[in-house]
Amino acid sequence: MSAPPYDLQQTDEFKQILEELQKPQYARKLKKVVKALRLLRDVGPRHPGLNSHLYQSLKGPNGNPVWESYVENHTPSAWRIFWEYGPEDDQLTIITVGPHP
Repeated sequence: MSAPPYDLQQTDEFKQILEELQKPQYARKLKKVVKALRLLRDVGPRHPGLNSHLYQSLKGPNGNPVWESYVENHTPSAWRIFWEYGPEDDQLTIITVGPHP
C-alpha cells in the first residue's frame, strides 16, 4: 500500500452502475458517489468521513480482502463503495457501489 493520491481502477460492474447513475433522477446519488471517489483518490481510505473498514464476508475478484467506504450515512439503505487494494501499490480497484447489504 502506498500513500494517496491513488489511481482508481474500475470493474465492469462498477462502470455499468456509474453509467446508470448518469440518468437525471439519480443526480443527487451520483454527486455523493463522485465525492466519495474523490476522497478515496485524493485523501485515501483513512478520511474519517469515508469510515472505511474491512468487509468480512466477501473476497474481491482477485481474492484480495474487500473494503467498504461510506457514500452516505444515516439514511435508509445507505450506499457504500466496495473496493480492494491493487493490483499495483498506488491503485485501488472499485468493485461496486450500492446500498449497504
